[in-house]
Amino acid sequence: MKSLSLTYAHSLFSLAEDESLVEEIYAELVKLGEIFCENPDYAILLDSPTLPVSQRFELIDEAFASCMVYVVNFLKILCEKKCAHLFCDCVNEYERLYNNKLGIKNVTAITAVPISEKLKAKLIQKLEKEWGKKINLELKVDKSIIGGIVLRTENSQTDASVRARLDSIRTQIASNEF
Repeated sequence: MKSLSLTYAHSLFSLAEDESLVEEIYAELVKLGEIFCENPDYAILLDSPTLPVSQRFELIDEAFASCMVYVVNFLKILCEKKCAHLFCDCVNEYERLYNNKLGIKNVTAITAVPISEKLKAKLIQKLEKEWGKKINLELKVDKSIIGGIVLRTENSQTDASVRARLDSIRTQIASNEF
């Protein structure tokens, strides 16, 4: 199923590029993605074989009348193929393509305590310089890391937490390498 959502998202992204609407469609997808992810029963309804396709299309038209026609038609295609349940996956894949095109890297920074806006700005600046990309930074707090920071991206994790250092020392002591 993952490959199906990739195919649909790539098709929509290609259309968005052709029409010079990559950012506008992205903004609408994010908005609708939140609705679908918070209300998974709606996607189940749109995939339901007990409702005729025409009625499902009417539901989409009513609910998303203010949305761009490309996004509404994309949703109708998913509905027609009984793949509306893949909408959130499609949005995630579109976001990955969007970020890649615009040179944006999503990073999650996990710290033991909340960090200030000033420190956040410094961290973004340092990461942008190091990675050569615009950084979209999400902050999370996890007291179990004790101190330091854990940075997560789509493909990697850098663990500079106190907990990781203590675990490393514990392993060295246990294997008599200390």
